[in-house]
Amino acid sequence: MKIATTPRVLYYHIVADKFPEIYPNGISVSNFFRQLGQLKRRGYKFRSLSEVLANPKKFNAKDIVLTFDDGFSANYPVLMYLGKEYNIKPTVFLIGKCIDNKEMAWNHKLLLMKRYCSPVKLSAQIDNYVPGATISSFFSRIEMSEKDTVTDFLWKEVMPFSESDYLQKHKPFLSLTQMKSLQKAGVEFGIHSWSHPDFSRLIYPEAYTELDLCFKQMEELSVPCKRYFAYPYGRPAQNEIETRLIKNFQLSATFGISYGLGDNSLPYTRWQRIKMDGRKLTNQQQFLLMPWLRSIKASRFNFF
Repeated sequence: MKIATTPRVLYYHIVADKFPEIYPNGISVSNFFRQLGQLKRRGYKFRSLSEVLANPKKFNAKDIVLTFDDGFSANYPVLMYLGKEYNIKPTVFLIGKCIDNKEMAWNHKLLLMKRYCSPVKLSAQIDNYVPGATISSFFSRIEMSEKDTVTDFLWKEVMPFSESDYLQKHKPFLSLTQMKSLQKAGVEFGIHSWSHPDFSRLIYPEAYTELDLCFKQMEELSVPCKRYFAYPYGRPAQNEIETRLIKNFQLSATFGISYGLGDNSLPYTRWQRIKMDGRKLTNQQQFLLMPWLRSIKASRFNFF
């Protein structure tokens, strides 16, 4: 058995010293730069995603790509610093409807509802909508096409302020001005869907719309966007759906976290990423073990 030799693609959500309410989980700035320092001392080199995808065979497991999901404004200082001081060019995967703080995705609204609303009141409203459902099981019992309608309904019933007021006050997502500054600093942009659904539960027209709306908005905003797509939750669409998406949108690569057979191998279309903004031990396990696990899966079919 041969260990996977393709570059590691790491992903983060929040790198900050103060995490936003909309996504309270992340990694501190000091821990983040400690990670980078440890990687550099061990001989790893940081590459841009476009550099790696242009010629994957040129790179190996000692090459690292940094990516960030959702487009949170809390990451703006670190993203700018990476380019100016470290010459690292990360990729940010954006949620289309959230750009410039126009809207929130349904999962972010749910996090805020859990924070600001009593569990009893929220559970009662959920039970009214889907009898017997709980806060944790609710969204597995409705269609993904209903998620925004349902979340908006719950918000109006239980929240003490409007979505627009919250966005205006807190501005949790990157503004258009910030995005253009990041682009000038070498940051690349890809898409993370329009509304952050679970693509494993979508039919093709729904999946197509999620990408189409996102790419069209980036074009309208005149922000350069690569043909990269990171699956929300890392859960890929069905193979037939993904094949059509890659063809119709001319995607250079899709990114998940499933580590399936044939991933990160020729023709390098489906890539898997490693989560690095969790607990220290979890980060180490992910970084060190996932390439081995991928190799174990793939070795039976000589993918590597």
